[in-house]
Amino acid sequence: MDVSSQRKDTFLKHIAYLQIIGIILVVFGHSFHEYPDGRFGNTLLIYRLMSSFRMPLFMFVSGFLMVYTTRNRNKSLNDLGLFFSNKVRRLLLPLAFLTVVTFVPRVLLSSFADEEVKFSLGTLLRSLFYKDSLIIPFFWFLHASFILLTINYLALTLGSILKIRDWIVYSAVTLIFVVLVCLPWNFGQFLSLYKVKDFGIYFVLGAVYCRYSEYVDRYINWSSTKFFIMSAILWSVAFYYFEGTLYMPLCSIVGIVMCISFARILESNDIKILEPFIGANYMIFLLSWYFNIFSQQVLHSFMDMPWWFFTTISFVSGVYMPWLIYRFMKKHHADSGLVRVMAFLLGQSFKSQNKKLTEKESITSMA
Repeated sequence: MDVSSQRKDTFLKHIAYLQIIGIILVVFGHSFHEYPDGRFGNTLLIYRLMSSFRMPLFMFVSGFLMVYTTRNRNKSLNDLGLFFSNKVRRLLLPLAFLTVVTFVPRVLLSSFADEEVKFSLGTLLRSLFYKDSLIIPFFWFLHASFILLTINYLALTLGSILKIRDWIVYSAVTLIFVVLVCLPWNFGQFLSLYKVKDFGIYFVLGAVYCRYSEYVDRYINWSSTKFFIMSAILWSVAFYYFEGTLYMPLCSIVGIVMCISFARILESNDIKILEPFIGANYMIFLLSWYFNIFSQQVLHSFMDMPWWFFTTISFVSGVYMPWLIYRFMKKHHADSGLVRVMAFLLGQSFKSQNKKLTEKESITSMA
């Protein structure tokens, strides 16, 4: 990747802000699970608006980080094993660990959940590999990210070996995912493959933007307030006309552009409202479900609180409780073996006390 050393930290903070924006929107959406429309809040305009780009934004950032963290790829497949094992540790190990420790409580509390989970080895094994059986439903993102990371890294490495120009590789992969989106096939629940089909294009776009960012940024003033307002208006219009149609990905892409501009505005104006959350996005992603479910079930099912109250508590606890856990683990990682074990099982990295390096390591935890 042709990014000058003077701009690396800038890009890292920019991407860190995008990750935080994305995870806040994800937790916000999950907090509507008990909204009294019977559709998890899908009838609310605000829910549908943010859903138009929140997961595409996550995939876009993952693609960006894949290229950023592997810009010095060797022209061989020797690194593929290391890359593969690292992604297993970062993505699949936390999925397996949290699925196993949550399985028995989920079985015992099935009467309070949307669907019953039976206590059997087959059910547990299926919950590791099939999207419709996941104990924590939104962990499909870990399946899909792992597959997309592996496919795209392999494609770029093979392109490097065969001396194929990057733009040709990116164009070919992009074309493949565009075709897949247009196909009527579902691709099934195994390893959330249909999510790979639906969101692969955004992953590739993130990789493309990282590779050619210095060229793109010559023509786009991301930190301009006017550009942000224009992109927000265009996104709103696209949502109005394209919601529920084959053209909805265009709305999602404009939404990503809007988020990039917003993150750049925060950075260029030194607005640090998101600064405290840098590095904690992955922990929030992994653990927010527990606090979402607990607050919604207790306040809704047992205390009969109004929906707006338990939704707010669910959102606040889903963001801040995992954030506090992350802060605790980061503080005690060096002097506690138990914390180091938990960090390993949750795919966390606290290797350096150097601020800049720590931020770089932390924002690439889902790359």
